[in-house]
Amino acid sequence: MPDQSHLDSRYFVDSSVYNCPFCNRRNVAYVVSAKFRFDWAVSKPCYGYITQCSSCDDESMHLTFTEVETKFLGNRGNSPRYRFSLEDEAESSLDELFFYSVPTSFFALDDRIPRVLRQLLTEAEGCLKSNFLTGASACARKLVYELGVLNRAEGENYEDRIKSLKGLHAEVDPTFFDTLLTIQQVTSTKVHENAYDGWESRHLRLILLALSDVLHEMYVVPALRSDRRAAVLALKNQLIPNKTLPTSGA
Repeated sequence: MPDQSHLDSRYFVDSSVYNCPFCNRRNVAYVVSAKFRFDWAVSKPCYGYITQCSSCDDESMHLTFTEVETKFLGNRGNSPRYRFSLEDEAESSLDELFFYSVPTSFFALDDRIPRVLRQLLTEAEGCLKSNFLTGASACARKLVYELGVLNRAEGENYEDRIKSLKGLHAEVDPTFFDTLLTIQQVTSTKVHENAYDGWESRHLRLILLALSDVLHEMYVVPALRSDRRAAVLALKNQLIPNKTLPTSGA
């Protein structure tokens, strides 16, 4: 069976279950307990959905600029209950429809990642919540820059420094650094030219998730490997203790 652990980082696994941010249960059923609409701008409606965990009954709020189809499940008292209704091939994009969720999605970063990088990624997510895409883009670009500084990457420009990072971290899959280069190029266009007309919050969310994956591979995975090696060595010493050599003349 393929690894499906990436689903644990989503709010909505599919149209039927989600990961509750309150009781921390995974793959638990939910209902949409309320729906509302308001004007984000003169000609820009925003849609809100209140989801309720079927385990702990706590509720979270999700905002989107796209009206999401729902199906009626029945009433609870005098209150109607719904569930999101998407085609099977579209279920994986349910998370991407929402630009703001309370509580926030699961963006916990390991403490082994340098603080300055964690702060920039957190700030980028904060901008994303308010749909400040240019601000979030600037944070993502700054994160790539600081990553090069921390690792003493060499080069006259971003591309050269990212290539230098690839050489400095031969233990990391090279495709992660290709991802960094793509992120730098896309965010640079947004910050300096503001010319990417197709730019949406869902694209930026994918960029931040990709950055999180890169940081995990660079800082967390090597530390975990080191911990496992130390554990294996400690186990070896327990099973095969060092014998005390006899002293000469004994």
